[in-house]
Amino acid sequence: MRLLVVLAFPALLAAQTIAVFDSDQVFESLGEVADARELLETEMDRWELHVDSLQEEIDLLEEDLSRTLMMSPERRQEKEALLEEKKTQIESYLSSVFGPGGLMERRNEELVNPIISAINEAVIDIASEEGIQLVLDASAGQVVYAEASVDITDQVIDRVMSGND
Repeated sequence: MRLLVVLAFPALLAAQTIAVFDSDQVFESLGEVADARELLETEMDRWELHVDSLQEEIDLLEEDLSRTLMMSPERRQEKEALLEEKKTQIESYLSSVFGPGGLMERRNEELVNPIISAINEAVIDIASEEGIQLVLDASAGQVVYAEASVDITDQVIDRVMSGND
């Protein structure tokens, strides 16, 4: 069955109008991308400075705790509790800013998504104007645009579903 699909694929493509573009090259040529990167880097620097200041507080507390001989047990417990609180605080901050779904990821999407939308819109406009039925992104290996007539997704689903009866 696979061989039949592979052998039939070139014949199917011959009847289609296909185009390719390189989204990486498009990205590199847009000034908006450089502006977005610069803005994100500036914000990342600010976030990293905050992490550095939290780490300095932790380092100072650890240094204080190393001088246990001059500290009462109550004072030592207070410092240890404060140290644990600061460690939790820095872990939480790192996760909320740099972790999955964090502020950095959301901000990057906020800056880049309008650019991606504009690129996709341009691809669709060009494809419509020039009668192109299928557009592939050479850098990502993904289909960016396809006319409904070249989309066999529903047929594949129907075929798979009828095979499970």
